[in-house]
Amino acid sequence: MLFQLNDTSKADIDKLLAFAKQNQLQLFLVDDTEENLFLPGKSLSPTQLSAMIEKSRKSGMISMENAHEIIRNSYNAG
Repeated sequence: MLFQLNDTSKADIDKLLAFAKQNQLQLFLVDDTEENLFLPGKSLSPTQLSAMIEKSRKSGMISMENAHEIIRNSYNAG
């Protein structure tokens, strides 16, 4: 699960982390980990989404290659 906290002070975030620790919830700041986590970039455009749906309906599924290509193009991942 990913939270986006807007207009939140460090004190409020510290309270949230303390609450999570007290209740044995694994909640941590993404920036504090050394894992390579990639957060979603921009959403698919209406054209890209329509193309994905159309390909899916025609074939019953989207090939992994097409899905990867759409995701890479959407997130500028090369």
